Amino acid sequence: MKLLVSLVVGFATGAAAVFLHHLAPPFGIAIAIIGTFTAIWSVGRTYGKRRFKIIAALGWSVIFFQASTFGAGKEIFVQGDNLGNAFFFLSFLALTIAIALPTN
Repeated sequence: MKLLVSLVVGFATGAAAVFLHHLAPPFGIAIAIIGTFTAIWSVGRTYGKRRFKIIAALGWSVIFFQASTFGAGKEIFVQGDNLGNAFFFLSFLALTIAIALPTN
């Protein structure tokens, strides 16, 4: 059950971050990065294991990579511009730091 909840948290956080990063730059991207970090970090604090943070981060990554590829109607949510590149770099930095922090 903890695995499923961690995965759902990762999916929900990823979807929220993808939609928020375009909202009123630079505030939307800051909210998306802070929310990503906080959600992944809190999963580890709640369940006390790093593996649940990794699973949540994998769920987040699945949503991010799906949003950054072309869909059936050639739509794309995370573009390859400066905002999209900053979102990519800062999000994965936040994910790495959140996973690296101790769970206790």
